[in-house]
Amino acid sequence: MTNGGLILDGLTPHARLHALCLLAAHPGLRPTSGRRSVERNRAVGGVQGSFHLTGRAIDLSGGRGLLVAAARTARAQRVSHGCTGPEEVIDEGDHLHVAW
Repeated sequence: MTNGGLILDGLTPHARLHALCLLAAHPGLRPTSGRRSVERNRAVGGVQGSFHLTGRAIDLSGGRGLLVAAARTARAQRVSHGCTGPEEVIDEGDHLHVAW
């Protein structure tokens, strides 16, 4: 299994479905972070109460244009009946953070 696969495995089922759809729509994206422990979150400078702590967020890397396009897709993406889309879509410059 690839590192990206391991990252996706730590997500909630709903967040995982969103992430898989986003990765399928933008093949050059690479998952770099998913569910984190409190210690890991602190070590990487994550905020207290981060969606990463509950497996509801993913960070993605890729080229600048790819990140911009993926952010647009993430904001519009609905994967199931009643789905309201993402809680957060944050372009961090060097990566995209998306939480559901």
